[in-house]
Amino acid sequence: MHTRAVIRSSAAVVLASTLAACGSATEHRRADRQTLQAGRTVFIHAGCGGCHTLRAARTHGVIGPNFDTSERLSARQIRNQLNLGIGGMPSFRRRLTGRQEEAVAAFLADAMKHRR
Repeated sequence: MHTRAVIRSSAAVVLASTLAACGSATEHRRADRQTLQAGRTVFIHAGCGGCHTLRAARTHGVIGPNFDTSERLSARQIRNQLNLGIGGMPSFRRRLTGRQEEAVAAFLADAMKHRR
């Protein structure tokens, strides 16, 4: 499947999970899992793993920070980084939708929070 199509389909999952989050606590947890899975998909297909190591995405990049050992970042910090493209990292402002940014930031922040 083409990368843009995969990213678009992950955005659909994020939207569906957001709408589903209006229900019970079980539905909310399911929506959270769907958002995290969509974020993982965006992380992989947007090429983040080409630069960054992250066990949760099974990537082994060596150019950017290793997210398994780097400082922990909040979802807000990650979204800022995605938009600004600080350091050697390019901006993803025009490459990802807002929902995709939200999903990948949630996924990465969660992975950093739960790393060993």
